[in-house]
Amino acid sequence: MEDKRKLQELGGSLYLSLPREWTGKYNLKKGSEVCLSGDEAGELHIFPEKARKEGEKIESIDFDRYFFRNLIGKYLDGCDIVKVRKKGQFNAMERQEIEGRVNNLMNLQVVEEQSDCITIQNLKSDIPIKKMLAMMYYLTRSMLEDLGKKADKELLQSIIDRDRLVGKYYLAIIMQQRSLLTNRWSKELSFVEILDLRLIAQRIELIGDEIKSIAGTAIGGAKIPTKDIKFLLDTYETAYNCFVKMDTDTAKKFWDREKPDRKRLAYNEAILRIYDNIKDITDLVI
Repeated sequence: MEDKRKLQELGGSLYLSLPREWTGKYNLKKGSEVCLSGDEAGELHIFPEKARKEGEKIESIDFDRYFFRNLIGKYLDGCDIVKVRKKGQFNAMERQEIEGRVNNLMNLQVVEEQSDCITIQNLKSDIPIKKMLAMMYYLTRSMLEDLGKKADKELLQSIIDRDRLVGKYYLAIIMQQRSLLTNRWSKELSFVEILDLRLIAQRIELIGDEIKSIAGTAIGGAKIPTKDIKFLLDTYETAYNCFVKMDTDTAKKFWDREKPDRKRLAYNEAILRIYDNIKDITDLVI
């Protein structure tokens, strides 16, 4: 809905009438409360304090080779219930596969099983995006810290296992951000912040993938460069705190020493990719 209106003046104050279509949608009347939110671009967003709840969003997908890809799509679209259907009956292995895939996504749960239909419900999280981002950071930081220890195979496997939770948080963040951008309103975050947090979450998810990769090669007997792992750990902590505090002075130091740091780490591609993703976090400090 797009509507162009002129400002009116009453008693020395400017006011703007709200479209009847919008007020009717949210059942707003005289005395109803609305919230205003402005952003850096000068846009003013108006939204009802208590939006009218919509009905549950229910979708169906087929159990085929694209099942998990389609499930992620419905998850990111914010579906409340996804029904997985099959021509014929599900066997035990197929049910186990669906359960395993569901466990890879935050807040999804199998709630009903029939012979030819398995129902998955999205319990939806009210965890704030910034808190989930912090959880991703602390998880990957603990993975990197353990990688720098004299790790046995059990500890290395735990590093690999933790990366799955990092991925779950990442997809949950994307789901919430898509919902905010679709609704075009947010009390806590501007559009610029939503986009920046998406980029940071992506970098942290990539850092987790690289740590998992190094742990996997170490299980196979490869040597872990513990000295540079410690360097990355300190650099990661500084970069993340730099972003949280919007510390431009610290960010500039990262930019100044990028070339010598990359030269130092160039011997190992995975280590270098971790560093590049860490450095990218500071690029969003403005």
